Amino acid sequence: MLIKIRDSDEPGSILGAIFNYFPADTDWKWNILIGFEAALAVLVSSYLAIAFGIPEAGLASIALASAAIVPRVNQIQKLNRDRIWDLGYSGWSANSKSIVSGTSLFIAMVVAYTILASLTERAVLVDHFRFIVGPEVYDNPQLSPERFSHGMTFMVTNFFVLIVFFVLSFVYRGLGMSLALGWNAGVWSVSIVLMVKSGMEAASSSAALPFAAIAALSPHIILEGMAYLAGSLAAIFLSRGITLYQIQDARLLRVVNAVSVLIFVAIGLVVLAALVEDQWAPFILRLI
Repeated sequence: MLIKIRDSDEPGSILGAIFNYFPADTDWKWNILIGFEAALAVLVSSYLAIAFGIPEAGLASIALASAAIVPRVNQIQKLNRDRIWDLGYSGWSANSKSIVSGTSLFIAMVVAYTILASLTERAVLVDHFRFIVGPEVYDNPQLSPERFSHGMTFMVTNFFVLIVFFVLSFVYRGLGMSLALGWNAGVWSVSIVLMVKSGMEAASSSAALPFAAIAALSPHIILEGMAYLAGSLAAIFLSRGITLYQIQDARLLRVVNAVSVLIFVAIGLVVLAALVEDQWAPFILRLI
């Protein structure tokens, strides 16, 4: 089924066309391949945006990388639909596999942006990505326990972000979900690298700081990414369901039930991410 879908769809970019030549007859192989493709899309998009001298190159990079993975996001949706309607998977099982595939894309993009930011001078990084967060993060970046001890306060902001990506995915479907992945990967990666760079300039035990940052922040970043994925999938399913099925169609009720479960999962993940950010991140950062 994976090969059938891969061969029948326009890959959307030369990167996708190249990766389609690699064998991926199982879910885990395909997830690894699309992860590598997403990471390469970030690196190529960033290089092109900077090489062409595009203003706000970081924003252009996120836009281009997000656009490059839209075909893979659409394939994730098609696999989900085929698993449920053709192969008899339960909604929970099919949706879980879709979230895992989306998470593979997200983690790969985070890694790529982290590598890119780590190899870039701080001043250049600020120039390309200043739009991502407020000036206070760039002017006074601190990787401290106090900075992440307000996770429950951040939860309100994260719920707003979840709503934003739900609306974008409902309207733009695959593109909205791709933007959720690309935007959050870029925001978190660049922000954390900036804080680590500043911390290493000031801390005496600077060698341990990057590893501490990864250990402290990775769990809640991944949980937030999964929350936005679940919310985006719910929005796409609802968007498709109300345009494909009549209101009296039993299939629409099944779609609504799946959407309800995904929304519940997304809300739960946002709450869990806030708890982890509030407790785990400060705990690890106090150890250094």
